[in-house]
Amino acid sequence: MLLITFLLKSNLYCQSLDRIKEVDTVYVFFDKSITNTHKEYQANPQKSIFYENYITYSFNIIKRNAIFFLSNTYKNTDNMREGIKNDERIEKKIFLKKNKDIILDYDFFERNGFKSTFNLLYKKTIYVIDKDEIKGKKIKVKQVDMACFDCFEE
Repeated sequence: MLLITFLLKSNLYCQSLDRIKEVDTVYVFFDKSITNTHKEYQANPQKSIFYENYITYSFNIIKRNAIFFLSNTYKNTDNMREGIKNDERIEKKIFLKKNKDIILDYDFFERNGFKSTFNLLYKKTIYVIDKDEIKGKKIKVKQVDMACFDCFEE
C-alpha cells in the first residue's frame, strides 16, 4: 500500500523547471500536515470586508526564506472598492491530472530551493489548491499573492 501511495504521489507531481519557466500560471498544492507548512486565518477585529476571507499559507516557516501565499477575496483595497475579486473557482478532480506538470508541492520548493523557486515564480499567476478544500471530485483553486521577506537579500 505504501508503494502504491508513493507511485501515485510521484506521478501526480512530476514538474520540471523548464516547463515551469515557460508557463505564466502555476498551482501550489498545500497540505498543512507537511512539516514546515502552516495555514493561518487572519484575525478581523474591525470586521473589515477586506480581511473577511484572508488566509496565509506558508512554506518553510521555521527557516530563512519562508514563502507566504496570501489568499483573499480582493488583491488590494483599490480592487475591493472597484469590486474586482481574485479568481476562485471549482474544478473537477481530473484537473489534477491534466495540470500535474504545473502543480507544485512543498517537495518541489525544497528540492529546488525556496529562494530559487520564489524568484522563478514571483511574476507568475499563482493559485493555491488546499488539500482541506478538496471535497469528493471537486477541487477549489484560489488565486493568491506570494511573498518572501528574505528572498531578495544577497
